[in-house]
Parts: sequence; C-alpha cells; structure tokens
Amino acid sequence: MKLFKAGLARKVRYGGVTAVLTAAIIAIVIIINVIFTALAHKKLWYTDLTPDVEFTLTDTCISYMKNGDPTFTESTSPIAKINDFREELRTKNNELPEDQRLSEEQIKEKTQIEIIFCDEELSWCTDDMARKYVWKTAADLALEFPDHIKLTYVNIYRNPTAVSKYEGVSSASDIIIKCGTEYRVRSLKNFYYMDGETVVAYNGEKVFVSAFMALTRSKSPVVCFTTGHGEETSANLSVAFVTLLENAGYEPKWIDLTKEEIPADCRLMVIFEPTGDFVTADGLSAAANDEIRKLDEYLANDNSLMVFMSATLTSPLNNLEEYLEEWGISFDRQQEGGIYHPQRVQDISQSFDEYGFNIKGDYVTYGLGNDITSAVREDGKTMIFPNAMPISYSGNVTNSGYRDTEDGPVLGNYGVLSDDGQYRQIFDMFVSSKNAKTIANGVEVESANKGNLFKLMTISVQDRLVQEDNYGITTIDKASYVIACGCPQFASEAALTGSYGNSDFLNYTLRKIGHEPVPVGLEFRWFGDYTIDTIETKAIRTYTLVLTLVPAIISLGAGIVVLVRRKNR
Repeated sequence: MKLFKAGLARKVRYGGVTAVLTAAIIAIVIIINVIFTALAHKKLWYTDLTPDVEFTLTDTCISYMKNGDPTFTESTSPIAKINDFREELRTKNNELPEDQRLSEEQIKEKTQIEIIFCDEELSWCTDDMARKYVWKTAADLALEFPDHIKLTYVNIYRNPTAVSKYEGVSSASDIIIKCGTEYRVRSLKNFYYMDGETVVAYNGEKVFVSAFMALTRSKSPVVCFTTGHGEETSANLSVAFVTLLENAGYEPKWIDLTKEEIPADCRLMVIFEPTGDFVTADGLSAAANDEIRKLDEYLANDNSLMVFMSATLTSPLNNLEEYLEEWGISFDRQQEGGIYHPQRVQDISQSFDEYGFNIKGDYVTYGLGNDITSAVREDGKTMIFPNAMPISYSGNVTNSGYRDTEDGPVLGNYGVLSDDGQYRQIFDMFVSSKNAKTIANGVEVESANKGNLFKLMTISVQDRLVQEDNYGITTIDKASYVIACGCPQFASEAALTGSYGNSDFLNYTLRKIGHEPVPVGLEFRWFGDYTIDTIETKAIRTYTLVLTLVPAIISLGAGIVVLVRRKNR
C-alpha cells in the first residue's frame, strides 16, 4: 500500500511539474509576443508583403524630400527649406536677451512638419486598411526624417477645440499637415483614387509630399476660379479637380473680377464652364469693372489661364471669346440664321459609349503639345473627352509647318499670331481620329480626315525675352500660357478618378505652365482586386482571444493526456 501511494505521489508530482512547465512556456510566449508587438509598433518593424509594395516608401519620394525637384534650379526640398527656416530662427534667437531665447528643442519644434491625425493612434494603425495605409506612409516619413517630421494624434470627439483653428476639419478621418503657421487639411478620400464607389489606387506619397512642398515654399501659388458668369463654383465644381490642384501645391480661391483684383500670388486662372459673358469697359461699365482688361494685364506677366467651355452653350460669349481669339482660340459652332448650335465631336471608332460622344483623344506628337504630353503618352495613358466641342484657330492666325530642325520634314501645323509687338503661338495637344465627325443640332457638319483632325485641346504661348547680361538677350521660361478645352467633363470626377490619364496629364501640365514644382513620378499604388479588406475592432479582439486561448487549451489537453497515460501505466 505504501509503495502504491509513493508511486501515485511521484506520478502526480511529475504530472504537476509538466502542467506547470507547459503553462509557464505559454505565458512566456504570450509575454514575448506582447513585448514584440509593442516594439514592432513603436519601431515600425513591418515587412511589406503586398505584391505591389503598397506600404513601402519609394526612392522617388525620399529623393523629393531630400533633394527637391531637379527640374527647378531653386531648391524645393522640404528638408532643405526647414533647415533654412531653422537657421533664420537661430539668427533671430541669438539677437534676443538670454532669458527670452528659445532652446534648440523649441526651435526644432517650431519649424518641423507636424502630421496631426484627428483620432486616437490605435484607430489609425489597426482599425482598417484604408486608414492604416495612410498612417504607415506618415509613420515611415517620420521615421526617415525624425528631426523634421512628427506625428500627433487628437481625438476630436473628446477634444474638438484642439482642431477648431484649422478650417476644413470635418471628421475623425481628416489629417492636418502643419508647418509653422501654415497648414493643409486632407480627408481620407484625398489619399485614394475611386472608380465610382470602388477604391482602385492609393496615392499617399504624392499627397504628403505635395503638402510638404506647399507648406515649405516661401509662398504657395494661388489658383483663382472666376465667378459671376454662371460658372461651376466651389459648391458643385468637381471635387477631384480642386483636390488635384491642391495636391499640386496650389491654394484655390474664387474671385469676382468685377469687384476684386487678381491676387499678386495667383499663378493660374481657371474659367470653368461659363454661361454668361465677361464685362468690358463701356458706357455702362466702369473701367474698374473691366474683367477682360484684368485678364489681359494678368497674362502680361508669366501667368497662365485655363478655359473649359461647354458644348451646351448655344450663344457665344462675345467679349470673352473675342479676347481668346487674340490667343488664336475659336470654339466651333454652327450658325443658322441668328441661332448658334455648338458642334460636338462624334467618333464611333474611338468611343467609350454606343453613341460615340465619349471619345478618346489622340496625342499630338510634335511641338509644345508633345513636350507637355510626352511623359503621359509614354505611360500609355488614355484621355477621355466626353461631349467635346472642337476648337479651330481664329482668323488672325497664320498656319505654319512645324519642324524639329531647320531642314527637317514638316511634322504638322501650328499657328502664329503677331500683332502690336506681341508674338504668340498656338499648338494642338489632343485631336480626334480621322474617323471622327462633328454634329450640330443633330446634323453632321464636317468629317475629319488625315489632314483635318478636330482639335480637342490647344495651348497658346507667349514667350518673353529677358535681358540677362550686357552681351545679349536670352529667352528664358517666363512665358504665359492659355489652355483651351471645349469639354468641362475632361476635369470631372469620373474622368479624374477613373483609370484614364486625365489627372496625370493635368499634373504634368501644371508643372509646365505654373512655373512651380509639382511632384511627378510618385505613382499610384493600384490594388489588384480593387478593394481594401477591413477588419473591425470587434473581429480583431475575437481573433486575438482565439489565437491566444486555443494553443493554451491544446497544450493543457496534451498535458492531461500525458498525466492520465502515466497514471495508468
């Protein structure tokens, strides 16, 4: 009996030790897992296993941050600009009495870029992939440039006054990007490209870098949209178009030229789908209200204008269109008696619908149009022009053959205007195919052919000669540009957020005509299945409990089995 009890006690003791050891090992694994997870979160120990590397910072993005845009001679590097700000602040700081001077930490804090997330950190880094993509890009930027970028989190539900000074904040998915007294507010949607209601691509690097470049410029350029002529306004203008301009570093404003002067820092004017004419000085209107004069004086400097005219406009806007003719631009309409019918380009062979009016635009491969569109063309991007009204060169234009070299072959035609000492040229950027025709009031007006393609978008330019030294005059890029398009839908939400190249084209164009650095080459990260999978917090807790308890239960069960088998041996 004693021998039996001793054997039983030994088996129980061994079994108990095994169970305790198993539990201790499980506890150690859990503790290590918790510690590693915390360190991984703090130190960003993540490996990007996505097929297209959606999370990882690209070399192009890092190069823009460190070196700026190599196209521009003036440094546009956000890092270099911040370092310049700091040196200026240090110089001013040293001139203050010692008891009023800032510490080096305070100087850095005043001059660094702050990315403010309008919610708790946990909700950005774990709640869903849409937020996590943005958070990861921001976190990587802060990790790459720790002295220049920091992340801050504000729960706007608990502390709404913390962001009350930032206009434009409307939800916990908003992000404030701040440097000094300047800031930009971006919504979560700004970081993605949508195809209808479906997310198809991520563009976080460009949104952040564009904001950084805008915030650290000496002065951000302004884009002014005209009002007072029935134009689309901020309330119903394509959100994607305004966002594109903001991401290119422009600050959008809306202006009534009959009451206001064009701001000195305005680099681009946009006339978007006007239905009423512009005012000129006459017996009824004072010279101060002359909108055409203001536009002309504005374009006398190295500024630019974009005009989107609608094919639904039946009557010409005489004052505006007479001025555009001075830039070689004429919108095509068919006149029957005293009634005008806008022409529309129809091309069944290159249409995205069965009626032939949502057409593909063909690239022009010579001249200034080619210079601007070549990068997008090389990427194989398709341009869509829905319900486009064609453009012709105005009657004051002299057609000329374009050659790459003096003795080279004629590659195509462009227009020349020379009047009162002003020399302007007009080039095609996009044209129809040779199978297109124009329709007005339901009747065919004209058919295209190889030598007569309908112009869908043109660009007029006036270069200026600048005296650089005592030995001669050199032409430098201080030109004025006027872009004309008879298709406001070119900049619509569908055209800019779909799979077309309209947004890429506008980005490259803004870089040329705005004389400002616009980060190009920061590509969209296209999602292979066109969706972002999300896991709710409740599901995350369930998975955590399952993955924690199941191994423990299995181990405990194995320990009991071992104990029972030993007992029965």
